[in-house]
Amino acid sequence: MRVRILLFILGGLLVFSSKAFSQIKLRLPVLILPLKERGPVERPLLMKRLREALADSLKGEGFRVEVNETLPPSFSAQEARKLLEKEGYFAVIWGTVTEIGGEVSVDLEVLRKDWENPHHTYTAGALSDWPEIEDRAGEALLATLLEKQKVLEIKVSGNLRVDEEVILEKVSVKPGEFLDPEKVRKDLKAIYKLGYFEDVKADVTEKEGGLILTYIVQEKPVIREIVFKGNKAISESDLKKVVEIKPLSVLNLKEIDRAAETIKAVYQQKGYYHTRVIPEVKPLAGRRVKVVFHIKEGRKLYIKKIDFAGNRAFSDKQLKKLLSVSEKTAFSWVKKAVQTVKGFISPEPAAEPGVYSLAFLYRDLSKIETFYQNHGYIEVRIGEPRIKEKDGWVYITIPIEEGPQYRVGRVEVIQDLYPREKILQALSLPKEKAFSREALRRDQMKIADLFADKGYAYAKVDPELKRHPETKTVDVTFKVDRGPMVYVNRIEIEGNTKTRDKVIRRELLVVEQRPFSATRLKKSEGRLRRLGYFEDVSIEKEKGVKENLMDIRVKVKERPTGTFSIGAGYSSVDKLIFMGQISQRNFLGKGQTLSFQGILGTRSSRYALTFVEPYFRDTKVSLSTSLYNWSREYEDFTRESSGGSLRIGYLLTPNLRIYGGYRYDDTDLTDLNPIISDAIKESLDVNITSALEAGLTYDTRNRWFVPTRGMFHQLDTELAGQFLGGDSEYLKTVLSSHFYFPLLFGFTGHLHLGAGYITEGSGKKVPVYEKFYLGGLNSVRGYRYGDISPIDPDTGERIGGTRMFFLQAETIFTLLKSIDLKGVLFFDTGTVWDKEHGFDTSELRKSVGFGIRWLSPMGPLRIEFGWNIDKKPGEDSSNWNFQLGGSF
Repeated sequence: MRVRILLFILGGLLVFSSKAFSQIKLRLPVLILPLKERGPVERPLLMKRLREALADSLKGEGFRVEVNETLPPSFSAQEARKLLEKEGYFAVIWGTVTEIGGEVSVDLEVLRKDWENPHHTYTAGALSDWPEIEDRAGEALLATLLEKQKVLEIKVSGNLRVDEEVILEKVSVKPGEFLDPEKVRKDLKAIYKLGYFEDVKADVTEKEGGLILTYIVQEKPVIREIVFKGNKAISESDLKKVVEIKPLSVLNLKEIDRAAETIKAVYQQKGYYHTRVIPEVKPLAGRRVKVVFHIKEGRKLYIKKIDFAGNRAFSDKQLKKLLSVSEKTAFSWVKKAVQTVKGFISPEPAAEPGVYSLAFLYRDLSKIETFYQNHGYIEVRIGEPRIKEKDGWVYITIPIEEGPQYRVGRVEVIQDLYPREKILQALSLPKEKAFSREALRRDQMKIADLFADKGYAYAKVDPELKRHPETKTVDVTFKVDRGPMVYVNRIEIEGNTKTRDKVIRRELLVVEQRPFSATRLKKSEGRLRRLGYFEDVSIEKEKGVKENLMDIRVKVKERPTGTFSIGAGYSSVDKLIFMGQISQRNFLGKGQTLSFQGILGTRSSRYALTFVEPYFRDTKVSLSTSLYNWSREYEDFTRESSGGSLRIGYLLTPNLRIYGGYRYDDTDLTDLNPIISDAIKESLDVNITSALEAGLTYDTRNRWFVPTRGMFHQLDTELAGQFLGGDSEYLKTVLSSHFYFPLLFGFTGHLHLGAGYITEGSGKKVPVYEKFYLGGLNSVRGYRYGDISPIDPDTGERIGGTRMFFLQAETIFTLLKSIDLKGVLFFDTGTVWDKEHGFDTSELRKSVGFGIRWLSPMGPLRIEFGWNIDKKPGEDSSNWNFQLGGSF
């Protein structure tokens, strides 16, 4: 590191600053004579203030100042010389103050003992700014006495790529100031710390009236190219990812050496020990360089044997399962293949099976220690692994001092909020057979959450452990300092450019000026995610202006909620079906849903317009309405329907909503075959369905699309009767339940249960199209819709049933984490029956299959393929469905 300072400053300044400065410390005497006034009036008070200001500025630099008020104000250089020689002053100061039209000028003459002629200073300004004139006159006098000069201009030279503004930002010297060598030295250091320069200098040149200060820089070379030579085991693209230096960055030799060590560490992580990495910097034209990393790869080392010494409670086999490193076996390649597949699902660093990696080995030691501590061995000690390399193989021995196993003794919680039995019942530690550090931390968080739910957001829970070696037990005492009751002060919402604040606030279960609740805050985040309006939601807690106040910041990232969605499906009945939807799930940013759906196939068509207002006039009342027109060609008839519905709901709890409504449907059956089922004939006279609806929904899912936990239940009841002015007469009840729960390895389990029951009226006027049919994407996949149904024994037609049941069981997992693409494996079963035939387990239809789900930019995407396990004559052996957008 080299910083050179070349300051060409007047010789007098250099001489004075080196010799006379020490004299200033000896309090050199300076005489200030009376100042002569020129103006319309005399101002003795201002003259006195000016002399005092001049004296104060000199005293600040260590001069001993005398003010003579007896001598006449008119004074000459000859008289000043006599005073210096006679009285022994170091310097004499005199001058005039001139006032003309409200403007004032201060002209001072300064004669120093070592000068031949006096030096002149001049300060001017408005009389109204007299205090500023005093200050500037004092600065000018001091600069003249010390032979300082003003900096007129500041320049930068030598910079090729770095902007001049970047350098000048680090310069503290300003034009118009007197030159201060100490400031210049600090500026040079600040410029050098930018990291862009090899050398920084300062140069001062004279100009009429002052100085020009120039900062001269020499830029470091720029890296034009980074090259790796000798690498075979690791690709160049992978090496570029791990080194921090990049092309077009400034050369830093320390960073080059650090990059070489990083490359070496990457090779060691993959088992290539004894690898050498030698960096080389090759100069190029135009202050550019090429960085070359010469790599001499070592041989990959494999683990022959892993042993444990001192373990008695757990076998070597049990402990080896905790390790990410493993012994080389004939099946290591299988483990590697599985690891490669898992890498696509969850790309996390992992040790290659059978390969020696010291970094992963040391990481595994903490896993072993944690495992022992969670089984009561709280005094366990994991020693330094003994590594032996022989004949190209690595032998590892891990020493363990287990110590005794401790059981859980007495557990107490010192607090004054909850009953003792209630808080102990919530803990898991008393139920453990052996003491567990993990259970201790879990209970510590549980207690903190219990207090946070009561408003004590800053409650501290400190566990104290008391060991009893004689009984091998540990007593645990949780001491709770609940702190102040915390109230929500302000709720700030960020990131919503379209969605109105009130749409977000009504989903929050925490309210301003009310006590804080951790559980309510967590549930609030889930409710916001469940809306489906946002790509991401985060809620941050911040301390308020007082100890008992908390601010909450809700950050959202909106996703497009207006979509044009399409879908397609294929069956042997309908052939190819196209589906389309134009919808806005956040209409005008008010959280309303407005959608138009359409299905167009070779044998069916459907159009529907729907509007949903979840919080009518900002109340807990919801309102939804729909209009539709439906047409479908069946084997034996064509159904044409039109109608609409109106529903009004009410939010009982944050998760539970009840509703009631009315539906009207007008259906005609046309194009009948000559021979049709009696069930179809009975439906010819049933045209109008006028029905009352009632039901409830319960929703705790943590997100809108592909939840990972929570449940959704919907119970629908519909009563149709002639007393309502319709032809149909029945009571229909349908239950749909979804359960989401986490499984191992990041998988999610999903159970979808459906059940339905129809009670026929006295006239048994249940039209065939109001009965139950199963099959398709939302019931039993592998069958087309309507395949699962009771069959008329005379005509062989599917006539629907009055009872139904189905179960979808599936596991959901990540295929591509970067775009959140999910894979699905499923098993479905279900059946439909009626009162006459009853339920028969042999009629349960089953299917298995797979699919993908993705929240694409155009909307939710589902592609699923199912196989019919127990195919019957006339049924398809498989079926697939493609859907992009919402359900139809």
